[in-house]
Amino acid sequence: MILKRKTEKTSRAHKVSEIVRKAISEVLVRNEMPLDKPFKFPISVVKVEMNSDLRIAYVYIITHENLEKDETILKLNSCKYYLSKEVTSLINLKFSPKLVFRIDRSIDEISNIEKLLRKEKVLNDLNNN
Repeated sequence: MILKRKTEKTSRAHKVSEIVRKAISEVLVRNEMPLDKPFKFPISVVKVEMNSDLRIAYVYIITHENLEKDETILKLNSCKYYLSKEVTSLINLKFSPKLVFRIDRSIDEISNIEKLLRKEKVLNDLNNN
């Protein structure tokens, strides 16, 4: 018998993810991370998703710098201990979640959809109706 993991989000998971998002945002806006070359612009936290046991926080970020997306993640991972310590001091939870940083791809998807909608063929089809 195979047991499936629950994929539905509880209200507790939503509340905790919002608390963690606000705490991470506050730390990232300060831009005081122990890096050799700090970020020029603050990093924006788009959303945080918690796993079912609230031990792992998947943090989706965007940056306005002209950096490779992998480079941003590498910089954040290099100071993950500092970020985790700062976030833990700001939140009041039994366990501090492990932070996993990911690039938010929704803005890229939106721009691709806009490009598709601006093509001549689509505009002609819309005008004909």
